[in-house]
Amino acid sequence: MDLDSRDQTKSIAIDREIIEQLREEGDNLLNELVEMFIGEAPRQMEALALALGKGDAAAVRLAAHTLKGTAASFGAQRMQTLAKAIEDKGRDGELDGASATLAELRAECERVREALERLR
Repeated sequence: MDLDSRDQTKSIAIDREIIEQLREEGDNLLNELVEMFIGEAPRQMEALALALGKGDAAAVRLAAHTLKGTAASFGAQRMQTLAKAIEDKGRDGELDGASATLAELRAECERVREALERLR
């Protein structure tokens, strides 16, 4: 991804089209998914941080993969990209730099949470 694409993706926390599709399937579904994100994302983020702290590449891969899937549910492209970068590091067993990416992922996760909160 080039810098221009990254900047463009960074400006959009969630994909409005995906949100509208979820809304069309029923407000309850959207509300339930938003509640799950708000409840689970911090736990997933903590699991990822703990795994990184222990240097457990397999646990890093799994936690990042889960966050990537969570982000995909809302079209949160930047969050998905950051989680994938950490997942790849875990898969490769090379965790150097993952802590810096985790800091970006935390910030983006917060942006996504704020965008989802506004949907309630």
